[in-house]
Amino acid sequence: MGKRDIMGKRAIIEALRHYFSTQPVQKAWLFGSFSRGEETKDSDVDIMVSLDKSKPIGLKFFGMWSDLEELLGRKVDLVSEGTLLPFAQESVERDKILVYERTK
Repeated sequence: MGKRDIMGKRAIIEALRHYFSTQPVQKAWLFGSFSRGEETKDSDVDIMVSLDKSKPIGLKFFGMWSDLEELLGRKVDLVSEGTLLPFAQESVERDKILVYERTK
């Protein structure tokens, strides 16, 4: 994806829904500037995931991070639910938008 093809919020949400349907992820949330509608052309994409603990994760988490940066054409901050410090968790809880939830 070239610099001209920067994805907007709707396209990012659709791409995340499709991508996470193929990954060991139960839920995914968008937070930060994209969730608040304050993103710029240089904004990174902040994503929090709830991993499917019944599946082996291992290094898969780091692979997801790399895949997402390539897919979205932006830097990605990918965090696992429950790993944020309390002060950061409060901000995420305030801003987060559920973008994916596994149905089965």
